[in-house]
Amino acid sequence: MGAAYPSTVNVAVIFYSLYGDTAALAAAVAEGAEQSGATVRLRQLADLAAPQDRWRTGERIRATREHLASVPLARRDDLLWADSIAFGSPARYGTMSAELRRFLDGARQLSGDLAGKVASVFCSPSPVEGAQRAALQAMIVSLLNHGVLIQPPARAEMDPASRTARRDGPTRASPDELDLTPARALGRRLALVKQRTRG
Repeated sequence: MGAAYPSTVNVAVIFYSLYGDTAALAAAVAEGAEQSGATVRLRQLADLAAPQDRWRTGERIRATREHLASVPLARRDDLLWADSIAFGSPARYGTMSAELRRFLDGARQLSGDLAGKVASVFCSPSPVEGAQRAALQAMIVSLLNHGVLIQPPARAEMDPASRTARRDGPTRASPDELDLTPARALGRRLALVKQRTRG
């Protein structure tokens, strides 16, 4: 008879979001994991620079900061607590945000404590062709250094009307226009895959 393992999976969803797109995806990943019975910690990463000091400030940044005010900041303990981890970032012209890079680089002090955990990544849309794919790949490469088991990522898409509008100019997506279905599915997979890999 096999050993008994806890039935509840701990899922940490850790993200950085400036305009709110990645935050909306993170909430959907958390929702999907909770639907599969996981205990979830939704955590954001702190800005490297104060929002008012950024080269492009605006109402949307301020609204995002206010919306996320109640979301705790990610800490090392969240990584140790989690069985599965989802990391989210905007596609910064083909790479992850500096905020997520700093967090993952700092996590190297864990010295293998993340080995065997399931991890995945998600990324908000970008007007730059191929930027999403490149950012996801950069996150995966960084995570491989920690010895985690990689779950295929989620790529968010906008609705057809929004994609058509982008051909006429580099407009930004609204969180309401994002297709959150892949993100919810990713959350469910993170919960279920870890249940299957226990033991």
